[in-house]
Amino acid sequence: MTHDWSLDLVFPFLARVPTSLPWWVARRIGRERADERRKLLRWLEGRFAQVFPQATAAQHGQWAQAHLAMLAQEMMDAMAFRRLGTWGGPAIDLHGVEHAKALAAQGKGFILVLNHYDRLLTAPVALARQGIATHVLTMPVLDNPELGAAQRRFLLRKIQGYTTVTGGSWHTTSDGLRPVLESLRAGQGWVILADAWRPEFGRLRQHSFLGGHLCLPTGIERLAQSSGAPLLQAVTYSERPDRLKVVVEPLPGHPGQAIDQVIQRLDRDVRERPWAWWQWGLWDQMWHPASKGESFDQH
Repeated sequence: MTHDWSLDLVFPFLARVPTSLPWWVARRIGRERADERRKLLRWLEGRFAQVFPQATAAQHGQWAQAHLAMLAQEMMDAMAFRRLGTWGGPAIDLHGVEHAKALAAQGKGFILVLNHYDRLLTAPVALARQGIATHVLTMPVLDNPELGAAQRRFLLRKIQGYTTVTGGSWHTTSDGLRPVLESLRAGQGWVILADAWRPEFGRLRQHSFLGGHLCLPTGIERLAQSSGAPLLQAVTYSERPDRLKVVVEPLPGHPGQAIDQVIQRLDRDVRERPWAWWQWGLWDQMWHPASKGESFDQH
């Protein structure tokens, strides 16, 4: 849990500093108090040791440090979306924008599929800089009873800053999916995360992932099937705190095959950069070991 001092004071203040320095500072300040940070680092080291036993203890420690630094830099992003990809903010090296531009030129709505990987909302901001507006669909945010007052204030600022830059709306699953479906059919773009997970999710599908299987919702597939909207994938790679690479790629026309490809890419990316995946805290709920003779990707 982050605290009021960072949510209400430190990160909003840093967002006003007119250089890329705040993103370098954020990784040193972190989101947590010193005692909480030490506990989180030990916990992350244990998780990495569990999932990647072939790596050294030193690597596990480096990944844990990098993970917390990445989350702090994403918090900095959230307070300064207007600065991403512009002078005085982190530079974005965007690849594959032509795929989104082609769909926009044809008047086709599309789903931009992301994962909880690295500084994930950089991609739609980068597209917005190229004239591609997108809406975003997430799980319920502000009506989450686990959030404190400071977290709600932070999220409101994040949502306002994000939608101002991307030119779209922030919609949650609790608001119903009909507006999303109609918007896709009308030619608009939507950002949706494939690796979202909640215990109440009922329609899940298994995907081969890190030697076992990852259980993920099928909502993107069903939306794509109902709307006929094509899917794109975007992945962000932090090269430095102030330098980001975004890769946008087309996906197969069959929604199920498209999401399979998304998770195959996630598997490769997490193996190469374990620290960049957000969902380690949900590992025990989302992931299950493979049993002998098990078949993956079952509906």
